[in-house]
Amino acid sequence: MYKCVDERGVTHYTDKPRPDCKGGKVDIRPIPPVSGETAAPPSSFAAQDAEFRRRQIEGAQAEEKEKAALDQRCARLRRELDFLSHGGRISNVDAQGRRVYVDDATRASRLAQVKDQLRLCP
Repeated sequence: MYKCVDERGVTHYTDKPRPDCKGGKVDIRPIPPVSGETAAPPSSFAAQDAEFRRRQIEGAQAEEKEKAALDQRCARLRRELDFLSHGGRISNVDAQGRRVYVDDATRASRLAQVKDQLRLCP
């Protein structure tokens, strides 16, 4: 590739040098990737198309997986919201096997957290 600046100062790029222009050969090699690894482009249109379809399928699978995880999380949060909202006393079992009741402040705090997290659910 050659850079050519004409008498009016306009810059042109050509594949062949022109005698009436100032400038010279230009190195247009691409910048190497950060990883340092370069992948050779697929050799044919069919290979490019197959690679594109593979990436589409992988993207769709990843999207489905994320949606399923979000659905599970939202279902768990809704169950917890119902459990916290029912009004009865809530207890847990501690390490010694004793029943420990959750106080109203802790319950209200957790209820507020669950409601806040549910705003992200569809």
